[in-house]
Amino acid sequence: MTQKNIKDTKDDIKIKKIKQENKEIKDVKDAVKAKIKETAEQQKSLNDNKKNNGIQLGPQEAYKLFQEEQKKLEQLNNNLTEIEQAVFEFNKTIFAVSELEKSKDKELFINLGNNVFIKAKLDNTDQFIFSSGSKAMLTKTSKDILDLLKKRKEKSIANTKRLNELIANTQSNINTLYKYLNTIQQKHNSEKNKQ
Repeated sequence: MTQKNIKDTKDDIKIKKIKQENKEIKDVKDAVKAKIKETAEQQKSLNDNKKNNGIQLGPQEAYKLFQEEQKKLEQLNNNLTEIEQAVFEFNKTIFAVSELEKSKDKELFINLGNNVFIKAKLDNTDQFIFSSGSKAMLTKTSKDILDLLKKRKEKSIANTKRLNELIANTQSNINTLYKYLNTIQQKHNSEKNKQ
C-alpha cells in the first residue's frame, strides 16, 4: 500500500468513527426527546381530564395517580440533575480548553489521581484528542472542540428548560391531587364523627 492509500484508509476510518459518534449522539438525543414527549403527552392528558371533567377519580385511583406523579417528579428531578451536571462539566471543559490555548510552552501539573501529579510542558495547544464514544480517538483543533462543546451545552440547557416546565406541571398535578385526597379524607372524617 502506498502512503496515500494508507492515509485514505485512515481518513475513511476517521469518517466512519465520526459517523458512529454522530449516530450515538443522535440516539441519545432521540431517547431524551421521546421521554420528554411521552411525559408531555401524559401531562396533557391529565390536564385535559382536569379541565374538561374535573377530577373524576375515586380515592384509590386518585391515590394511585398521586403516587405515579410523585415517581414521575422524582425521575424528572433526577434527569434535571444529570443534565445540570453535564452543563457544569461542559463549562469546566470549555474553560480548560480556552485556558490551554493560551498556555503554549508553559509548564503545568497534570493530576493523575490520588494526589499524584506530573509536571509537563505544552508544545502544541491547538490539537486536542477527542474520544468519540466508540473507542475512537480523533484529533480536533481547539476551535472545533470548543464549537462542539458549546453546541452540546446549548442543547443541554434547552433540555433543562423543558424539564423545568414538566417539573412545574407535575408538581401542580401533585398539589391538585393532594388537595383532592385531603378533601376526601376530611369528608370521611366528618362522616365518621357524625356517627
